[in-house]
Amino acid sequence: MLEEPSLTPDSLFIAGDWGTTHLRLYLCRVQGVEPIQLLATEMGPGVGQIGDDFEPIFFDLVAAWVEEYGVMPVILSGMVGSNIGWRRSPYIDCPVRPEQIIAGRTAFRSRDFEFSLIHGLRAQNPFGSIDLMRGEELQLLGWMAAVGTSDVTRVVALPGTHNKWALIKGDSIETFITSVTGEVYSLLQEHSVLITSAAGSAFSSEVFLQGVEVAKKLGPGQLLQALFSVRSGQVEGQLSALDASCYLSGLLIGSDIIGSLGAMEKYAGRISAVDVIGDAPLSDRYQRALAALGVVAQLFDATQIAMSGYRMVYQSLYADGLS
Repeated sequence: MLEEPSLTPDSLFIAGDWGTTHLRLYLCRVQGVEPIQLLATEMGPGVGQIGDDFEPIFFDLVAAWVEEYGVMPVILSGMVGSNIGWRRSPYIDCPVRPEQIIAGRTAFRSRDFEFSLIHGLRAQNPFGSIDLMRGEELQLLGWMAAVGTSDVTRVVALPGTHNKWALIKGDSIETFITSVTGEVYSLLQEHSVLITSAAGSAFSSEVFLQGVEVAKKLGPGQLLQALFSVRSGQVEGQLSALDASCYLSGLLIGSDIIGSLGAMEKYAGRISAVDVIGDAPLSDRYQRALAALGVVAQLFDATQIAMSGYRMVYQSLYADGLS
């Protein structure tokens, strides 16, 4: 585990995950070795929704913080550093160690604020294709700080719109793979004949696991053939319109797990445990599906883990009073 340098007793900074669809900003206070205090949060539009209006949107959202506390450092991760973002920041090639992630930033100033955009990661995935991540590297950094380093090879899942499955060896991120599970689920639910009515808010674990079980029985490359069962199940009365979304979710998540772990097993052998970093509802679904497939999952809160990563970057830049 990386050693933490001493900090000033009361230090403030802004951390932010600026993705394609959402912006999440956090007003953070670091005091000694205590965990980060989240004093306030703000939500805003994602990179894909705002054109070139990055500066006014950011400063409008944090105006109250600036009025109360003044100028402070800003550390941002995610698509804000992409080719459609505020500034272009490069990728770091895997394998990559924590100190490389911490050191990888693109710095610039705006309205007297110093901004640090965290570099993304690039890898050749198990299928031989180039894979990219922006934002999840901060969560992996925080996760490595939380669990420590060892000689064990581990797999970490980061479910979301574009799921990431990362292979960790000791304190090195060796490779990763992206599954567009969340985006496919949203597209099929909202723009296909598979779901015949608006999804309800209730979640049925039983129906969800029926979808996982179907995924378990599929042969390689048969998901496309299985998807129509979401539609036919409703027509034949086997699925209610409300349950169809749960079934579709189980089918997609089950297929994601089986395919991603199968790819990672080329490097790691049989995988019996996975750490999952994500929001509680989605992480819970992955934990249920993994258990049904014989894999133990330990859950980590995405925000808490990311805060550990942001803290490590902040410490490296400002622990000695640098500006």
